[in-house]
Amino acid sequence: MNELADRFTAATGSPFYLTADDPERIEAYLQQLGYLIHGERVVAVAPAGEGNMNVTLRVMTSRHRFILKQSRPWVAKFPQLDAPVERILVEHSFHRAIVTDRYLANKMPELLKADEKNYVLLLEDLGDAGDLTTVYQQDDGMSRGQLATLLEFAGKLHRRTPADFPANDKLKTLNHAHIFDLPLRADNGFPLDAIYPGLARVAQPYQHDEALRRVVAGLGARYLATGTTLIHGDFYPGSFLDAEDGLYVIDAEFAHLGRPEFDIGVLMAHLLMSRASEKRILQIDTDYGKPPGFEVALARQFCYVEIIRRIIGIAQLPLSLTLDERSRLLERARAGLV
Repeated sequence: MNELADRFTAATGSPFYLTADDPERIEAYLQQLGYLIHGERVVAVAPAGEGNMNVTLRVMTSRHRFILKQSRPWVAKFPQLDAPVERILVEHSFHRAIVTDRYLANKMPELLKADEKNYVLLLEDLGDAGDLTTVYQQDDGMSRGQLATLLEFAGKLHRRTPADFPANDKLKTLNHAHIFDLPLRADNGFPLDAIYPGLARVAQPYQHDEALRRVVAGLGARYLATGTTLIHGDFYPGSFLDAEDGLYVIDAEFAHLGRPEFDIGVLMAHLLMSRASEKRILQIDTDYGKPPGFEVALARQFCYVEIIRRIIGIAQLPLSLTLDERSRLLERARAGLV
């Protein structure tokens, strides 16, 4: 722990490496931040969800409760993987960019305070809400109402074109490698058989498919290009919270000005990987308000790339798919790309 704390401070200059097992440190931090009123104490701290990228904590004080989110110069779940610590600042910019749209703002936790110096956001606590990764295990998958909410959110988001939004190039580059490059490399070292027995054999033809690699590389270039449309950048069930009063969108650190087709393609891919019915796929055409210039074919291509990287890449999901089902999805994805 001390080694990671030292590494954090050396990389960021911040003395506040915040963890669930040190509530006194969190109280001292909040006092310095000026967030606690006189006499208010931190009474409990616990992890809030199983975030991969950032440390997300539920903080309970003698007065109220909230979420404290801090980024590291690495992936929180995998400290051996470097990642840009500035991603939390991008998420802050996303909240500022959507705050004037009542619908978008009401579908995200309220931003209570941002501390850019220590790479921290304080956010509204939505209670014991779980993310939607349960759809991979459910026979009925995502409901019509849930998908309608997400498509309305995307439709409104993709009409926002903030000129001063951060480029987020470092995180885009990291994401690009794990979506458009590494999954199709035979030498990537991913322990696929440990993830699912037989998966390495299934992946092998795709890792030696030069035609597929060329198409995916071209799509990767379109992902990296700077666009004008604000996109979430990680629009999948792990970024959706199912609370008592409805569905919320979280974790906008991958946001950037890019192609709206990427968000929609990713969402479509996860519908397919959760065995969604055809009527759910078709709902995208009816419930999503496409912005000018939206390319349906490009969204489908991004969908197929997302399927490939989630099945034979390192960013795995709690899929209930059999090996045969994964193989058929990969075949469908390749056929849609090449």
